[in-house]
Amino acid sequence: MSTVRMRFPAQALEELRKDDPATPVTLNMIRTLIRRGIIPSVQVGRGRLINYDALLAYLERPTEGEPKHEQVHGIRRVDERAGV
Repeated sequence: MSTVRMRFPAQALEELRKDDPATPVTLNMIRTLIRRGIIPSVQVGRGRLINYDALLAYLERPTEGEPKHEQVHGIRRVDERAGV
């Protein structure tokens, strides 16, 4: 049975920087991946834990973890009340 390495986003970034001090990954990027559901997370108190290995897997192959977006062609109608 393998051990799951769960980390808070700041801890994950710290660990990533130990392995790669020049990484362009930021805390904001990790939080965005969590918010979009690309990196699974678990609510713990007031924070979220992520699977560190899932983050590394995403960074190795970013397009495999992204949700598929539907292609839209042409102009779509925008509700005038959306900005109110």
